[in-house]
Amino acid sequence: MLANLFSKSAASTHDDSYYTAGQFALIVARFRRKSAGMIAGTVLVSLITIGFFAPFFSPVDPTVKGIDSDYRRGAPQPVKMWDENGFSWRPFTYTYEKEKPTLDLSAALKGGDLAALDALTSSGALNASEQNKFAVKRDERRYLQFFVRGWEYTLFSIPFTGVEIRSDLHLFGVASGQIHLMGTDAAGKDIFSRTLHAIWVTISIAIVALVVKLFASLLVGGVSGYFGGRVDAVIMSITEAVRVIPQLPMFLAISVALAQFELTPVQLYFSIAVMLGALDFAALGRRLRTHILTERNQDYVLAARLCGSSNWRIIWRHLVPSFTSYIIVDTLINFPYVILVETGLSFLGLGLTDPINSLGVLLQSAQDPDIQQNMPWQYFPVVVFVSLIMAFVFVGDALRDAADPYSERNN
Repeated sequence: MLANLFSKSAASTHDDSYYTAGQFALIVARFRRKSAGMIAGTVLVSLITIGFFAPFFSPVDPTVKGIDSDYRRGAPQPVKMWDENGFSWRPFTYTYEKEKPTLDLSAALKGGDLAALDALTSSGALNASEQNKFAVKRDERRYLQFFVRGWEYTLFSIPFTGVEIRSDLHLFGVASGQIHLMGTDAAGKDIFSRTLHAIWVTISIAIVALVVKLFASLLVGGVSGYFGGRVDAVIMSITEAVRVIPQLPMFLAISVALAQFELTPVQLYFSIAVMLGALDFAALGRRLRTHILTERNQDYVLAARLCGSSNWRIIWRHLVPSFTSYIIVDTLINFPYVILVETGLSFLGLGLTDPINSLGVLLQSAQDPDIQQNMPWQYFPVVVFVSLIMAFVFVGDALRDAADPYSERNN
């Protein structure tokens, strides 16, 4: 009897809290019931965190300063805890030593014919991969150490103020030499560290692009929807003109135009980000304009006018916030598409270029036939890129359903 009474009371309390909860709380509650969205959200937060703190998680400097000249084109160095020599509570990797190249020119020096030359070239002695083979010394373990001191990096900085906090603390490393979990490229740069840094570069470009897009969409949609009339007609004509132009050829044309200027990597970085955001405002701007056209005749807008509120205050403090949930969902859903465009431009050589670490730059390097045949570990950025895109897609779908109150079904 008492159990039934308490259960009814708890159900009543749950119902009261549900009907009195705010819009954001309802979205969060619906999102938590999406298992796929929660799993993808965990993966996404993990990738963003690792990318943001990439210097801390990277055991090797990803720039030219961290080149390992003794381990060029080196294969991944796996971490183990046991082998034929026994079990170890401390994770370890082996010592790798470059084998001396075996280039036998005796036949050619003795006046050998073309057959001797063919034998020399077909033997692989002149192949770069054959000249970069490494012997694994399984009896020489290098134990992993955590929270080690290594190369110095900027932990936190405020632009234009000179405020900068630097650190040399890293999550893990080895006592002697360097550890390359995902191998190295032809120059000796660590693939694992470059990929971690590329995550944040790619995501930050998407963030800047979407901020520019959001500001342009709010400005165009808010002004056009609130004032209407000729202002609406002119702005929507410009918006439609932008929409009918194919985006990819436009991006390619602007990228080629940017290539004519001697831009620093930072300037090129922000130019691409602003370009991606400025040309993608039309769809969200039109949706916002339609919403404001409907809402501008509501009673609360009339009350704000009677209280003496200016037009800009009504737009930004009353009309735009009523569309906030959709704006957030649309922005998050567009994240993977912006990342795909930036990655595609960099992949084609029209965006960021080496030595900048972005996923597009790393994917461009992976298309080399020599890498495909002899260095497959350089496809590690591809795995990270696919995981990042899929995480954004699943989170965006779950958030879109959570933000739609009509998507719920009565059980």
